[in-house]
Amino acid sequence: MKRLSERSNRSFTCSTWEQFMFTGTGNDVVGSNTKERSFGVHSAFMRHLRAATVALAIGRDDLGIQSATPKKRVLAMNSNFADVAIIGSGFAGALIASRLAEAGMDVVLIEAGLPFEDGRHAREGRLQVYANSNEAEIFAPYSDLLAPQERKGKLDYYVHQRAGTNRFEGQYLRMAGGTGLAWLGTALRFCPNDFRMMTAYGRGRDWPLSYAELELWYCMAEEAIGVAGSQDADASLGSPRSRPLPMPTIPQSYADLYAIERIRGLRFDHQEIQIVPTPQARNSVDGYNGRPLCEGYSSCVPLCPVGAKYDPLVHLRHALLNGAELVADAVVSKLDASADGRITKAWFRRSDGLIESIQARVFVLAANGIETPKLLLQSNHQYGEGLANESGLVGRNLMDHAEKHSWAIVQDPIYPYRGPQSTSGIELLRDGGFRRDRAAFRTALRNDGWRNINGAPFDDASLPSDGSTGTLRDLVSRQGLVGEELFNAVRRTGLRQFALQSVVEMLPDPDNRIILSQEKRDESGLPRPEIRFRLDEYSRNGIAAAARLHHEIFRRLGCIPAQTGIDLQEDRTASDAGGSHIMGTTVMGSDPKTSVVDANCMAHAHKNLFIAGSAIFPTGAAANPTLTICAMSLRLAQHLQDTIHAS
Repeated sequence: MKRLSERSNRSFTCSTWEQFMFTGTGNDVVGSNTKERSFGVHSAFMRHLRAATVALAIGRDDLGIQSATPKKRVLAMNSNFADVAIIGSGFAGALIASRLAEAGMDVVLIEAGLPFEDGRHAREGRLQVYANSNEAEIFAPYSDLLAPQERKGKLDYYVHQRAGTNRFEGQYLRMAGGTGLAWLGTALRFCPNDFRMMTAYGRGRDWPLSYAELELWYCMAEEAIGVAGSQDADASLGSPRSRPLPMPTIPQSYADLYAIERIRGLRFDHQEIQIVPTPQARNSVDGYNGRPLCEGYSSCVPLCPVGAKYDPLVHLRHALLNGAELVADAVVSKLDASADGRITKAWFRRSDGLIESIQARVFVLAANGIETPKLLLQSNHQYGEGLANESGLVGRNLMDHAEKHSWAIVQDPIYPYRGPQSTSGIELLRDGGFRRDRAAFRTALRNDGWRNINGAPFDDASLPSDGSTGTLRDLVSRQGLVGEELFNAVRRTGLRQFALQSVVEMLPDPDNRIILSQEKRDESGLPRPEIRFRLDEYSRNGIAAAARLHHEIFRRLGCIPAQTGIDLQEDRTASDAGGSHIMGTTVMGSDPKTSVVDANCMAHAHKNLFIAGSAIFPTGAAANPTLTICAMSLRLAQHLQDTIHAS
């Protein structure tokens, strides 16, 4: 196979990666055959990971290292052939690439954004960029790395049909590693009834597989990404596990223990509320998977400055070390298909306007719940409604998680802003008979004060005045405090900030969808995604229930009503934020008439096209989707490995 790196200085392979990483570490590393030494290099990489400056930017001029670059790039279609072409390098794409490359397959990942130099010094530098930026939180450290359409500053990429409380707020990063760079790290399993919502509660859809069928893959995902925790979160929901979590629990914060002691015996919806440690993909053991121990910076979103939290760069590195290739700065615009429905080519556009393509035996779409259906809909030059759209469901059933936020000043110092941003939560309200009438939710106890709730220490100007009590705007502008009085008020409030964040499930609704805008195009000339979205009564009832729980917890903590904020918007059942857990736009199922992919994530009408990530989720549950994405991706990787080897 003639590698794409022979034609482009924006792609990089294992050989150039190793020369950069390991020159001077031994003659056995540099200059030997890549395939033959893939496992040895991986071992060396794990030994040296924490001491080395890991650069994901191979091929970029600013590092002084370039892949082979011919004088003229030509489109030699027959020479650009891979076993597997993966579009997207986030959680799903990186894991699948890692497994398949390790199995000896030729794997190419195509990524719209750029990679970045990955080392502690680089991460700390990007954290400083975030601190001094006016960009939205998850984009601030990475604005120079995003897809070409967004690199000059994050624009309002969506075209919204509705505004106000029905505005879709889910966001994502288009760069190497995807939104996985900016996730919190919460790694929860779905519970058994999440896979059988229609059967159990007459709501939503059933998955074409059960919790029991996915349980072993959950175990493998927990080991792969390194999850710390106990079985308490699963036990409260009747979710059996066959293996313990690979690392012990991240210690609960002082604020967690303070709340546990004071709410003991609290009952809600006929259940006794329990605050349990949250399973999370950050290291409680130094060196697990080459990552350092969590140092408690409380900046997990948007960036862990030490790399203790898992992110997809871990498996992206592993894939590259085993011979995979990353083609960065390349926006895939369409897919070609043969007469029998098999996908033959992926066409992509560089930021300089050059258009190239790649052929592969298998194509995997792992872009996310917006870009995956958008690409299928854009591929309408052979199929009028787009690829994989015989059911008409591509882009439909768009889901996220709604959120209910609240804040309070407790009576005693609880010392927030230390440790991971959340270490404990209430999980048992993620399932129950109430799901026939209202949405389930989980509630996280925040360790980062009010930052995520009302923009403290300053404030969120979009909130009504009673939503910013105790922030600097309130203390200075409304209370008129200055000097020592202001200092003492900030100190007293800052030590007592307590916050709750409930994540509320949404049901799949075919009318909630993404389509191609007929009027708005991005800077590459591609249609922008138009979002049609409405928050239904089911989720609004769940938000109202979460507000009631927050009120009861604040009452048990002895909070003064005037020093709490629960209804942060005029519409009390509106979502206070988007979870940015974009799901459901290419749902899986057994019937091609009512789904886009089958139980093995294969498009019903295209036997070599597979979709990975949360776009395939038939329902969204009330748990963060990342661990389920990883479990499904490992399962898909094994299926692809078996299928390709068999053929």
